[in-house]
This record gives sequence, C-alpha cells and structure tokens, in this order.
Amino acid sequence: MATVSDTLIELNNVTYGIAAIDVGNSRVKIHHDDVHLSFPYDKEWKKNVQIHFRDHVTRRYLIGLSSVNHKQTTAIVKVLQRIPGHHVLNAHTLLMRNQSELSLEEIENAGIDRMLGAIGALSHVAPPLITIDCGTAVTVNAVSASKHFLGGVIFAGFSTQLFGLAKQTAAIPEMTYTPPSTAIGINTAQCLMSGITMSVVGGLREAITKFTTHMGQKAVPVVITGGESTPVVDVLKSMGLTIEHQPHIVTEGILILLSKATNENLHDSIIGKITT
Repeated sequence: MATVSDTLIELNNVTYGIAAIDVGNSRVKIHHDDVHLSFPYDKEWKKNVQIHFRDHVTRRYLIGLSSVNHKQTTAIVKVLQRIPGHHVLNAHTLLMRNQSELSLEEIENAGIDRMLGAIGALSHVAPPLITIDCGTAVTVNAVSASKHFLGGVIFAGFSTQLFGLAKQTAAIPEMTYTPPSTAIGINTAQCLMSGITMSVVGGLREAITKFTTHMGQKAVPVVITGGESTPVVDVLKSMGLTIEHQPHIVTEGILILLSKATNENLHDSIIGKITT
C-alpha cells in the first residue's frame, strides 16, 4: 500500500523523492521511503549522513530539514549541499505556508518538533488528541478537534534528570537510565531510577488529565514518541488510556508537509548555499 513516503515530486523538470531530517538535541534522524536512521552527535555523524545520501540512495531527494539544535544545523546543511542532486528545504517555512494541516493561531510560539509531531500524529489518530515526545525533554501537546495546536508543557526527560542530579549533587555519580525493578529503592541507584520514573510518569498523568478536561473531553487518544518513550507506554496503557506508540511522527510530519506543498512553496523553502 502506498504511503506518504512514496510521494514523487516534479520540480524544474526533475523528479524527486521526499526525505525528512530531524536535527534533535542529542541525535539526528533520517526518514525516507522505508529507511529510518538515527545518529548520535559523535565524531562520525556528519560523515555518516554524507555517506548515506551520497552512496546509499538511488534517487534525488527534496530533504525537509527540521532543527531544535542550531549548533548542528549549519553543519548538516553544508554536508548535504556538497552532495549533487538533492535540495534541502526548511520545514518551518513549509509549516508556516500550510496551516490547513495544523492551525497555529492559538499559540505564540512552540518548538518546531512539537508542531511537526502533531501533524504526524494526525495521520494516525483523529483529533482531538495529545502527543507525548519523550527525549532529552518531555513535551506533552494538545490538538483540538478542529486541528488547532493548543500548546502544552515541557519538563526534563529521564536522562536529563539523571545528568542534572549528577552535576549538582556530589554524592550521585553519572548513570545511564534503566527502568526500575522496584518501586521502593534500597540503594542510591534504585532510588534514582524509581524516583525519576515516578516524576516523569506522574507529570504525564497530570498533564493528560488536565489537557483532557481543558478540551472538554472525557478521554482523548494519546500518541507517544521519542527515544525514551518505551518505559512509559505500558504504564499509560494501564491507566486505561488509548495509546498509539509511533516512533517517527516528527519526520512523518515533515514528509506530509513536503507531499502537500505547492511548487511555489517548495521553491521558497529551499535553503540557499551556505559558504561560511
């Protein structure tokens, strides 16, 4: 069955596929066709992106780029612009030019990843809905029945909480988050894992309850994504919520905007050559 990823676009008499890149706080994610890649910002990440689009694709792409990490944005645009045949497009410009997918008139501003995630979620679940993105930060966002983005809340994710405690507390070493094996910890590591899990799950539970009431609903579906989402999915399901675990809604949002953009808006969204 054909999906939005299969979209082909003719621009200046050249046929392009569509691809999405999400430049996040800790990783860069690539999505096109049935390909999903994720690279941490190590010393090889730019090389890995370059090799993929230079050596491992069979067509030219219009690459929609979304970023919440300005430090890495210029670097990745330069990498992609060195590869002949592709065009890099600003996903924010595409979003501003097409608010039929998601109206933004209710908010003052919001992170581009939150809005794109809402668009991606709308391809899986009818509104009203709530999206949750569990990553470096946890964001919880509300979309009305009329597809208005209502805003949401932001708080620290599992790993971010651990990192902050290790930096601010002399007796707590740096640790990697693991789901707790017990509710009541009997040592520092267990106490941390249990406490951080409770803080995130409790925050999500409160946000979902408040958002649902604000939207005048008895219940709304929740679409959850993000690299640290797995530990909370079962907990949220145990609350009786309708949960959709969709790991790629941000890049899906970019692909939807690309697939529905006019040629004029595609042209206007192309990022010019960066030389510095």
